[in-house]
Amino acid sequence: MADDALLSYVPYRPAASRVRYYDITLRDYVDQFRIGVWDQEKDRTQRVRINVSLTLPWPDRPMTDSLDEVLSYDFLIDGIRALRDGAHVNLVETLGDRILALCFSNPEVTRARVQVEKLDVVPESGGVGIVIERCRPEGAQASS
Repeated sequence: MADDALLSYVPYRPAASRVRYYDITLRDYVDQFRIGVWDQEKDRTQRVRINVSLTLPWPDRPMTDSLDEVLSYDFLIDGIRALRDGAHVNLVETLGDRILALCFSNPEVTRARVQVEKLDVVPESGGVGIVIERCRPEGAQASS
């Protein structure tokens, strides 16, 4: 156990790191998607839950509390809604991969984790689906 008197003399110093990171998260986004491989799934929508976490470098300057300094999560929500409104997708893996492509369309994103679950397939469960995680190779840029 640390000595409280000793700790009172130690000034707070953030961990020494050349690059700091932060995550943007979208948690428990639920919407109706045209998804599924079976015939009975192709003529209706299904509830799908999506969770996304994006990692980006923290700006290496003092923050001025401006949206221009950070990546707005609006691009993520708008992109997922566009996928929702697009063509029928057979597999949750395909939808997850398309969401990952959306995440990495921003060159600042260094890592992304996507979870896609169909919520009404197995009544005894909260959902069935996949989790995909990717990292951008160090020094790589997003393709145009």
